[in-house]
Amino acid sequence: MSFSKVPLRLAATVVVLAVTACGSEAKPRTADAEVATLQSAPAASAAPSATGVGAVIRPDASSADIQDLERVYFTCLRDNGAPSSKDGLSKPGQPSPAPEKVRAANAACADKQPVSWLDVERRTNPEFPDLLRAAAKCLKKKGFQARVVQEPEWRLAYRDSGEFMRAGDTEAKCIDQAFAARIKTYR
Repeated sequence: MSFSKVPLRLAATVVVLAVTACGSEAKPRTADAEVATLQSAPAASAAPSATGVGAVIRPDASSADIQDLERVYFTCLRDNGAPSSKDGLSKPGQPSPAPEKVRAANAACADKQPVSWLDVERRTNPEFPDLLRAAAKCLKKKGFQARVVQEPEWRLAYRDSGEFMRAGDTEAKCIDQAFAARIKTYR
């Protein structure tokens, strides 16, 4: 499965967790931070990395594989005192868990948080901008006004949201083509 087909539910989940952890302080990046290395694992298990990357969603992951990764992550959060509406233990209108509990749960479960292979590439591959430019070039050949932007992070950008919506499958194919050699390391 390509990156663009990852369910929106995962993105919404990350947003919810980010909002609940608003009070947390960002840890400064250090110059000697380790670079994550990736090892192949069965799609359903997507073994978490010891380097803190999280549980990598492989390019060929099915919806069921992604749901399994999410289930493990949300169970960990719940077990560490941060229930969410996703697992039915916290309902809208009820008080949220204390920010300290949310921060502690996020830290305890960081190695289980699902993260797409493309996000791992963005964080660890120095060639990422060049590969993304190759994907943008592919999109341009197919009639899209795609470009690469760096802020707030390296990503593809489009003329407007309509073009972004139309690009879906084409973007996935162009990313798969541009990152073909790298994708092999995730399988």
